[in-house]
Amino acid sequence: MFRNCHTSTLRNMSRLFTSTDDILDGLNDQQRDAATFEGRNLLVLAGAGTGKTRTIIARAKYLLDKGVEPARMLILSFTRKSAKEIVTRLQVSAKQDARKLHGQTFHSWCMEMIEKNPAVFNFGKFTVIDEEDRESAFKLICGRHFKKSNFIKPSELAEVYSYAVNARCNLTTALSRRLFNGQMDESTRAEILKRLPVYQDVIRKYLAFKAERRYLDYDDILQKVAVGLSKNRKAAQFIASGYDHILIDEMQDTNPLQYLLLSSFWDRCNLFCVGDDAQSIYGFRGADFQSIHRFTELVPDAQVKRLTINYRSTQEILDISNWLLDRSPLDYNKRLVAHRGKGVKPELAHYNQEWDQARDITMRIKNSVGEEGARYKDNMVLSRSNWGLKAVEACLVEAKIPCVIYGGTSLMASAHVRDIVSALRIVANPRDELAWERYLCLFPRIGEITAAKIIDKIISSSDLDECVSRLHSEKWIDDAVASTLQAISQLQSEVSKAIKAALQGLEKILGYKYRDDWDRRRKDFPILEKIGEGSESLSAFIADYILDPSLGTALKNEDDPDDCVILTTIHSAKGLEARNCYLVNVSFNQYPSAHAIACGEDAVEEDRRCLYVAMTRAKDHLVIYRSMRAIQVAEGTKDWFDFSTRYFLNDIPEHLYQLSYLNGTTERWEQYRGGGISFDDCADFDFS
Repeated sequence: MFRNCHTSTLRNMSRLFTSTDDILDGLNDQQRDAATFEGRNLLVLAGAGTGKTRTIIARAKYLLDKGVEPARMLILSFTRKSAKEIVTRLQVSAKQDARKLHGQTFHSWCMEMIEKNPAVFNFGKFTVIDEEDRESAFKLICGRHFKKSNFIKPSELAEVYSYAVNARCNLTTALSRRLFNGQMDESTRAEILKRLPVYQDVIRKYLAFKAERRYLDYDDILQKVAVGLSKNRKAAQFIASGYDHILIDEMQDTNPLQYLLLSSFWDRCNLFCVGDDAQSIYGFRGADFQSIHRFTELVPDAQVKRLTINYRSTQEILDISNWLLDRSPLDYNKRLVAHRGKGVKPELAHYNQEWDQARDITMRIKNSVGEEGARYKDNMVLSRSNWGLKAVEACLVEAKIPCVIYGGTSLMASAHVRDIVSALRIVANPRDELAWERYLCLFPRIGEITAAKIIDKIISSSDLDECVSRLHSEKWIDDAVASTLQAISQLQSEVSKAIKAALQGLEKILGYKYRDDWDRRRKDFPILEKIGEGSESLSAFIADYILDPSLGTALKNEDDPDDCVILTTIHSAKGLEARNCYLVNVSFNQYPSAHAIACGEDAVEEDRRCLYVAMTRAKDHLVIYRSMRAIQVAEGTKDWFDFSTRYFLNDIPEHLYQLSYLNGTTERWEQYRGGGISFDDCADFDFS
């Protein structure tokens, strides 16, 4: 019967019968159960280190092997890097041709829908602006129209507006949550009512400004698509018909706006969502922690499964992490078990001075590399904020230890790069007033006032050629102002060459502007050109650079550029892991913070999850540093009771940790059980 069949058909049939077992090889029972789910919509609550990426890949392979076309499967993640990693691993290992598989972020997915469906999203030509641009726009509007409203801060306005969009709440609620710690007492209500009409007026003018200049800000990309599809059911049905399965990573970070977007798809597509409620730490951006606990209520025909076998850490590290969650009033119903078994107890290291902490971390890293055979990248330092890493960074630089910083200034946020990109943005959208202002102010004899006058003359031009013509009429303007834009305009489909043309036109000016460190800055432009090679057009490159700015700054290892100590904020650490992890300043006035205590229980529990995320990055060794001096600073303040009773490491059982004392630290902590502090007896400690 099979003699007349094409050889490839036989091969495909053979694959259908034999490859499913190959896909499931190596999965544990929990992972296998999730990957082979046959229902409609599924949430997989995957604890830290339990193999969520492996499970997503196994699910995708399973679906491909069952005959799902790659083009009808979408993989969503919160960073382009993680989405690309998943797709790349699938393309390498999948037996079916997976080149048409989509791996995107929510924002890049929405951008694709906008570009592919102009009849549905009829925005015309537009420019995507980032958070810095948005704040600049609010400054411009406030400066023009609201000079007498001295209580308005453009940065706060931008924050409140963004929160309202993502959390899908009214402006009163956004003001309360972002500026007044969620309080709504009589005095707070009066203050909000005072601000509300002015904030509403500014935001109306901001919306009009965007429409006139053809801008879409970062939040518009999701909001325009999500709301548009919710109101246009035929369009939603048409776009959703292009997908059979949507696989979503980091589901705990989704906000109400993203849930609205997904609601246009979950009746027509199968959702496979992976996340960890214990790692939900983006409430300040509007992420809704409660939604992951209410998944089966929000999403129709939904079920929940759990992954609890951890492949990253030793059991001792998981024991202290499990204990931290167990102390929460929330029911996480999660106790991770180490596949690797036993190891070394985490260490609580007490210090007096910040520099003692930094020097100790540096010494431990040197010892791990010199005596224990570790690499620099086997070491990770974690902090609540980028500022908390400064002392450690300084000590590492002094010791000539290579390091990379996550959560610092990115390549795309650097001033010299934004200068170059301003010229590219003008060519892509000649009505981009913010780009014109930055670009014109680069040139001699043009300040902000002069730039504003020039912009008023050219901004109504129909295209770039008319803009250039009007620039030429200003005889005193440097010829390079127009010639640079004309050179870029000829290369809009060759982005790398367009970037090079922009640099050639502006190099002399930038070299003077950044004369103190131009040799260092100019090394970034070949990297920018390389990034540009992957973009189809100037508009696509600008959208990409807004949506996915590069992360790190670094003191590189010349022998091995990838071998660097990782310095990271906790919010930038998800997805990272290291053999040795050092948690800085886990002190009683930091976990939870005063701000979290003021905001209420939801914020306090988010701080707990931050600490949990930090602890679960460690594979073999976990060192938790905490300040004794912090007690002396806070003792006697009005917040003393809240700090002392809420501290997450109060009454920690002795069997979960080992103690160490840095230079000059009294060992009398031992009598207070090291982890559990008796605050009634702290006054006689020697903090000198």
